[in-house]
Amino acid sequence: MQKEKRLNIRRIVDVCMTVLLLCLMAYQVTGEAAHEWTGIIMTAVVITHQILNRKWYTALFKGKYNAYRTLTAVMDLLLITAMFFTAFCGMAMSEYAVPFLYWTSKVFFVRPTHLAMNHWAFLMMGLHLGLHVPVMTARWKLKEPAKTVITVVCSVFGGLGLWLFLKNGMQNYLFFRVPFAILDYEKSAWQVFAENILILGFWVFLGAQTAVFCLRKKNTPKSRIALSACGVAVSVLLGCVLITVFPRRDDLNYDPSGWGAMPEPVQTTDQPVSVQQTVAAGDVQDGFVLIPAGSFSMGSPETENWRIDDEVQHNVTLSAFYIDPYETTQQDYERAMGTNPSEFSGKDLPAENISWLDAILYANARSTEAGLTPAYTVTADGVSWDRSANGYRLPTEAEWEYACRAGTTTPFNTETSISTQEANYWGSYPYEIEENYFNTSVLETKPSGSEGQTMPIGSYPANAFGLYEMHGNVNEWCWDYYGAYNVSGPADPTGAAGGTRHIYRGGGWNDFAKNLRSAYRAAGQADLRSYNLGVRLVRNADASLTGVVTATEQTQLASANGRVLIAFFSWGGNTRGIAQETQRQTGADIFEITLVEPYSSDYNTVLMEAQRDQHHQARPELAEHVENMDDYDVILLGYPNWWASIPMPIASFLESYDFTGKTIIPFCSHGGGRFGQSLTAIAKLAPDANMGIGLAINYSGGSSMPGNVTAWLGANGIEN
Repeated sequence: MQKEKRLNIRRIVDVCMTVLLLCLMAYQVTGEAAHEWTGIIMTAVVITHQILNRKWYTALFKGKYNAYRTLTAVMDLLLITAMFFTAFCGMAMSEYAVPFLYWTSKVFFVRPTHLAMNHWAFLMMGLHLGLHVPVMTARWKLKEPAKTVITVVCSVFGGLGLWLFLKNGMQNYLFFRVPFAILDYEKSAWQVFAENILILGFWVFLGAQTAVFCLRKKNTPKSRIALSACGVAVSVLLGCVLITVFPRRDDLNYDPSGWGAMPEPVQTTDQPVSVQQTVAAGDVQDGFVLIPAGSFSMGSPETENWRIDDEVQHNVTLSAFYIDPYETTQQDYERAMGTNPSEFSGKDLPAENISWLDAILYANARSTEAGLTPAYTVTADGVSWDRSANGYRLPTEAEWEYACRAGTTTPFNTETSISTQEANYWGSYPYEIEENYFNTSVLETKPSGSEGQTMPIGSYPANAFGLYEMHGNVNEWCWDYYGAYNVSGPADPTGAAGGTRHIYRGGGWNDFAKNLRSAYRAAGQADLRSYNLGVRLVRNADASLTGVVTATEQTQLASANGRVLIAFFSWGGNTRGIAQETQRQTGADIFEITLVEPYSSDYNTVLMEAQRDQHHQARPELAEHVENMDDYDVILLGYPNWWASIPMPIASFLESYDFTGKTIIPFCSHGGGRFGQSLTAIAKLAPDANMGIGLAINYSGGSSMPGNVTAWLGANGIEN
């Protein structure tokens, strides 16, 4: 009797585990907070299950192993392992149940691992239950017709479950092909649970048939039928694996045979020249590519998705010029400058952490090295560009876009929604993912993995001009001040006559695809350095260019003597925690940016609200304002990285005050993309403010956050 009672308890625990697992698989029904607490309960039940079955562990190395025992033992151990990783990774991302466990492991590991292990646990739970079906039903005294009916019914429902498994793309989760959950929120709760029950039922059916075969003493016709059914199921699963691991060529979104082709004809002002010619005047053998003179439409049409208002489309005519087919490497930069400021180390990796002023000095050093006339004169008053000099220089913004497009008029020079086989960027966020976050089936390019750093030059296909990594890897400095386009300006434009920010183009390894568009304009002050900001040099090919253009921008870091205000917007609490730690160390005044109509408290809903506001460049109304902003000299501005930029409440805040002469020092919380393009958004919205060195914290930052804040404040000259 006691033995039967313990057996019933274990069965109840098994049922609870199954029900809880079904609830965990229904995230779009439960929501994030309930999902986390369900996971905590599931962890407790799993631990209870292990305690109740502790004798099983002591018996693992005793007795003989037949096929059935071997199979069940292996499956049970794999299930326990999958559940352990699911629980560990889930807790490392927890915002509600166990937020103090944030940052116990890096998000690059825990997010995809949690998704994969959760689906493996779901699959193996079904197999685990199925393998025990013959034992659990051993006392049933069913006649042969009843057994046949049950088998047929189970086969039908199992087949439907297999179809749903494939239709919902669960095989992609198993093999780490999906970096975040893609859920259909239009399904009702009963539909979600019904589908998951049917999918689980398939694996139960497969496990049961496998157990029946293993327990047969003879290879009877019925066992052969069971074996055939298992073989079909295994074949389908193997096919899923092959399709997942080895995608079709058309899934890669590029045609390798087309990369050597010339672009569509352009309107030329000179005689046509060969794009591949690389020898310039003065016998300079540097491998630069000659870009032909011509005209093109600069900017983006109003119909281009995620277009910014400063991308006004207009016609531009350019003289021919030479351009480096590659981004400047660390090897070349260090040879010319004697130092390598890059965060990622590798001689063939692009040089980064280069400011605009660094890029100017590098261009002059390369000119001197090659025996050419330097293009720039650098003084305490600014930088003058002699347009007639034959030395190396930065491209103008128009030259950069012309070279990037290579005759194309689409958002990317690939003429497709650019993929991670074509550029190094944050592959979890391909073009137009923002408005299709929960239904990626409509996207031309699906979410994929990311390198998480720069890649060696030439790693991705060249555009039709033979230029590599014009999209992604690192942003590239241009000469121009940031400002409105002169849509009726002269040929060979050099940008706005004055300003406080310089243009950089192309997007980097941590950018979303929308910020890799050929027309996208980023901007930063002359001393801005970043882990995704490098340079690509050009030089003249037309001796008729004349004149001198001067840039007089001068910037300084924050002063330790100014009065400091900590202003921040926080949704989940991560940014608030950084702001509070900053106040603890500085004693500065603190102001939380809040809204008249706050964003939803539901994570998935706020994702949609955030992208909607960013897409429309909305300005949410602020609930409170800083009454004495004139009293502050330094603003420590905090925010979460939302969709690779600032939340729109930050835009409302920046447009509410005059920041002329003040210093803005940004800090942000992020999920892996660091600042994204948030720095350029701030630079554009507060053009007359000085920008200090920013601090990017992954989620809440964990135990290292206070030390990071201390170092950041010190780098900006803020006393603590």
